[in-house]
Amino acid sequence: MKSLRVLRVLASLARRPSNSPLQNPTRHARYFTAHPQHQHSSDNEAFDSSHYVIPATNSDASVSSSKTLQEPTWNVKYRERADKFIFGEETQKSKLKTALHEEEDDLKRRVLARALLEAALKGDDEEEELVREEDQKSLSVGIIGAPNAGKSSLTNYMVGTKVSAVSRKTNTTIHEVLGVMTEGDTQICFFDTPGLMLNSRGYAYKDVKTRVQNAWSTIGLYDVLMVIFDVHRHLTRPDSRVIRLIKKLGEQEDAKQKRVLCMNKVDLVEKKKELVQVIEQFKDLPGYNRQFLISGLKGVGVKDVTQYLMTQAFKRPWDEDPLELGEEVMKNVSLEVVRERLLDHVHQEIPYSIDHRLMDWKELRDGSLRIEQHFITNKLSQRKILVGKGGCKIGRIGIEANEELKSIFKREVHLILKVRLKT
Repeated sequence: MKSLRVLRVLASLARRPSNSPLQNPTRHARYFTAHPQHQHSSDNEAFDSSHYVIPATNSDASVSSSKTLQEPTWNVKYRERADKFIFGEETQKSKLKTALHEEEDDLKRRVLARALLEAALKGDDEEEELVREEDQKSLSVGIIGAPNAGKSSLTNYMVGTKVSAVSRKTNTTIHEVLGVMTEGDTQICFFDTPGLMLNSRGYAYKDVKTRVQNAWSTIGLYDVLMVIFDVHRHLTRPDSRVIRLIKKLGEQEDAKQKRVLCMNKVDLVEKKKELVQVIEQFKDLPGYNRQFLISGLKGVGVKDVTQYLMTQAFKRPWDEDPLELGEEVMKNVSLEVVRERLLDHVHQEIPYSIDHRLMDWKELRDGSLRIEQHFITNKLSQRKILVGKGGCKIGRIGIEANEELKSIFKREVHLILKVRLKT
């Protein structure tokens, strides 16, 4: 009898429909189904970003086409429900995180625009006077620090031109980029270096390895070494490697060089008592001549740093013409602007494994610039991700970077981005 009851129960359970959405194969497939990535006719050919055009928005057809390019290939509604059922995650958190990133990026753009506007207004109000070579002063400043400490933001704010990629990702500055600030008879040249980091034993990493070797080898070449330290990160997520980096740079004393410690991102610290604690912690460090509390993004305390640097300048001729943006600087600017857009649109480790090169630079007869840059990927899968469906991703990067370069160079720019496989 017991056996019969068990069989009847099992039979009834088998006939009863399940209430769990994940056990329904149709619904389960609907949560995760995504269209395969667009296959190009020849995956080995270079993709030219100038072939991609954002559809016009004055017709219904173009609107629907634009939505097709911008929206993900999966159904967002089902993906959110799947995340909630499977991972128990609230999708609102991810939306809030995305909103915060967008707000941060918007703030960076507004601050940079303000710096450019102030520089332009200053140039209009003051008459340019020719400074005799014997009266000129100059100073070379090396800006160095841990990854994402805010070196690029500070450089961009002081110089008033986008000379280095500003992004929320670490190690965004790959090459040394020269920025020049000229006021009166004094010219300051800024050298923005790649992010330095020490391993658990206190020695410098050898590769993001070859990238940072140049940074270590050029430390002694500057008149002033400015070490940037992220105070907010130190208070929220302390990292002993950063402390070792600051101490190591302070111990390498040079009688001919001034060392400055800039405690950056103070605007993010809500409790000012914590700032006092950090100051007490670092005030007795050897090797540093001055310490500053700054916000490179908002400009807090940056004028104090600028005034200090002006007093350290030496009597010697300028290295750069203050009225001209040198071609090498312009080339670096073009690379960094494109790289920033790459970091905004392509995530994870892919941007750091791509070889980014300036292939061609021409000034055309009408005064416009033709700039050609190549992204060289190691894998076909990386190339497909960077190109995007129908070329939408590389096209978007190219269009946004082109508009920004036009506003910086004050002339028409023809930017061509090509993605190709390493051969």
